Amino acid sequence: MRLSIELGSGAQKVIADLQSLGRDIGPAVSEGLGEGVKLAADNVVANHISGQDLKVHSGDLRRATKGWLASQFDGVVGVWAGEAVDKYKWLMGTKQKTIVPTAGHKFLAIPMPFAQTAKGVKADYLPPTGTSLKNFIPGSFILKTKMGGLFIALKTGKTDRSIKLLFMLKKSVVVTGSGALFAGTLEKVDAITQSISDKIDRKI
Repeated sequence: MRLSIELGSGAQKVIADLQSLGRDIGPAVSEGLGEGVKLAADNVVANHISGQDLKVHSGDLRRATKGWLASQFDGVVGVWAGEAVDKYKWLMGTKQKTIVPTAGHKFLAIPMPFAQTAKGVKADYLPPTGTSLKNFIPGSFILKTKMGGLFIALKTGKTDRSIKLLFMLKKSVVVTGSGALFAGTLEKVDAITQSISDKIDRKI
């Protein structure tokens, strides 16, 4: 997932015209654009994938989000292809995806609050992904609600009120991307413009 910021043909013509007058501002524009997209990437990380738009747990997506130049007048904010976060970097965009169980499983197991740590990840005592949750957690059972919902539950006391819901079981879920990449980059358009302007001023 990446967002490209490219100077249009009109802007490039102005640069060419100025350079024909002996003002070599192309490198200055490129340098300013390069610094600007790094500012945009930093904003995406700090303000949009740290809980505001997209809550991430491991920090891998934050570390993989960068700003760089694809060419002299083409700046990019996003994640390089082939990164470890390839499978879920789409969450920074606006696409929708239907998530289904992996082969051999009938349901997705979605952790409920009782089965999560303060950071929103599975509690330490829970099994790794792909393990049978019901067989792994002693005393757990399948609970079906009147509305047809399915849960893996755990009875922690002697009354019905002491039943804790660990996981919701779903055959599929539809997930919509957060839009974090676009929001964080658009907020820095003025900063990108200013960065380019500053470099040009220094040059001429």
